[in-house]
Amino acid sequence: MDTLPLSQLAAFIRRVFALNLPEAVWVSAELAQVSESRGHVWLTLVEKAEASEEIAAQVDAVLWAGVLKKVRKEHSARIINGLLQTGMSVRLRVTASFHERFGLKLVVEDIDPAHTVGSLERRRQATLESLHRDGLLGRNADRPIPDLPLRLAVISADTAAGWADFDRQLRHNPYGFVFRTELYSSAMQGQQTVEEVTARLRQIGRRREEYDAIAIVRGGGGKTDLAAFDDESLCRAVADAPLPVLAGIGHEIDDTVLDRVVHRSLKTPTAVAVYLIERLLYTEAHLLHLGRAITTATEHRINQEANRVDRLHAGLHQTTTATLTTAHLRLADYERETHAAARRAITAAGVRLTHHEALLEALRPETTLARGYALVSQNGRLVLDPEDVSKGPVEVRLPRGKLTLRKED
Repeated sequence: MDTLPLSQLAAFIRRVFALNLPEAVWVSAELAQVSESRGHVWLTLVEKAEASEEIAAQVDAVLWAGVLKKVRKEHSARIINGLLQTGMSVRLRVTASFHERFGLKLVVEDIDPAHTVGSLERRRQATLESLHRDGLLGRNADRPIPDLPLRLAVISADTAAGWADFDRQLRHNPYGFVFRTELYSSAMQGQQTVEEVTARLRQIGRRREEYDAIAIVRGGGGKTDLAAFDDESLCRAVADAPLPVLAGIGHEIDDTVLDRVVHRSLKTPTAVAVYLIERLLYTEAHLLHLGRAITTATEHRINQEANRVDRLHAGLHQTTTATLTTAHLRLADYERETHAAARRAITAAGVRLTHHEALLEALRPETTLARGYALVSQNGRLVLDPEDVSKGPVEVRLPRGKLTLRKED
């Protein structure tokens, strides 16, 4: 068997490729790595096994600067930039190039954006079904948002125009509301978005008592720019967030899965800020309405009570007057009855006194003596029994005088 130099074998392989793949072919793959240098984009294409996610095939590819410029012009630079992200499923028209020194490489001649959009939509629908099955689509929407959401944790890129618009709208609101915002900086596009946004949600969760709500904001973008916000793990983290989440991620006509799991989704960061301002404005108007209603009800109640007091006062005055009149009449009756009773008592007492005087006059010793009786006494004591008289003088009192007798033995 002949031994070939490596260069001859490589040249043979190159001719085989040139003969068997003379024209470009369309190939579908996932972008495992994407890097740009000197205007060229270098890609690592992979195909993964459906069951295990292991890499079944891997080939390097290149999108030369001239072709990239042409493709961006045909399909919109924004769409192409969104497609050329790690993890994207793409459909590329390629030619096979084998170089004796640099080996096999696929040269990209065109990109089919519709394939990636379709792939993203299929993944989006699968994520929605999974979240719906686990009851997560309405979980964050059920978290009550305060009437005065003034303390906000904001997840956005610190250089994003969307964050600047959101912050400016809040700070310069025409009503003088003062919001306190704290930025949790995160990638908002590309491979790191899911990991960083999820990490920021965990950080906010540990400080949940310090905030009223979470806002996720970024600038505008197409479907591919917002692909990270269809990621199931990120959407599950948002659904389980301990605070109501407001989203303003600048989507176009179609919404993302994130828009379906947040408390409220608005089109732009500015719209989120306007929603917050209007919520405070509504609360302020509601409080003013309540204040006016309370004032009106209070005045009405005061008037009612004043009228009631007036009625009570008039009734009390009438009752008091009637009571006093009745009491005065009763007092006059009592006075007359008292005078009459006093007169009757005096008359009766006079009668009794006259009777007692007559009785006393009849019982006086003088009266008794006048009837022929005499009072016999000895030593100042009346003598009632002859045996009581002792030797010595005995006094006999008569109506017109007295005499003294002497008892002798």
